[in-house]
Amino acid sequence: MKTKILFIILSTVLVVGCSNNTTVRGSFIENNATNYLMPKCPKSDLTVIKPKNQIAPAVLECLGHDEFVNLAGLPDDRPLVISFWASWCTVCADDAVSFNAAYKKLNGQVNFLGIAYQDEEKKSIAAAYKWQLPFPSVQDPRSLLREFYAINGLPVTLLINKDGEIIERIAGPIGSPEDFTNRVSGKLISY
Repeated sequence: MKTKILFIILSTVLVVGCSNNTTVRGSFIENNATNYLMPKCPKSDLTVIKPKNQIAPAVLECLGHDEFVNLAGLPDDRPLVISFWASWCTVCADDAVSFNAAYKKLNGQVNFLGIAYQDEEKKSIAAAYKWQLPFPSVQDPRSLLREFYAINGLPVTLLINKDGEIIERIAGPIGSPEDFTNRVSGKLISY
């Protein structure tokens, strides 16, 4: 009887241990988020070597795509909101709701671009997926823009008019979805 019970226990352990469980904890981020298709970055003039007013002539790789974007070479058809963010930034995660609301309401009137700052591509893509960021981002893992924009911590949000002038710099949280949407609209559309 003892042998039979021991055999049943060992068989159960082997079957459970050797089964192919596709719902392993952590597989969601590893398999799905890293396959998340980031929004495509806007086309830019890669040959621009001078700042466009207060927009840096920095060529950065589009997050999740094998394309490059020159910030100073971006089209100036609309004002621009630039968000410096990272997967490890807890305030950035909280701000995602406000960015999503502003994008949903103002897309077409204002361009949005994220800059995944001091972060690994895989982690940035996973965070963008988790936060459901609807706008494209470029990567600055080596802090190339630190001096140009005086980045000392995250998040940093820049509201930039069509002429490339920074109208407002927000260091830290951006506020509620309604407040941020109204702030962007008031500063960039109604000026």
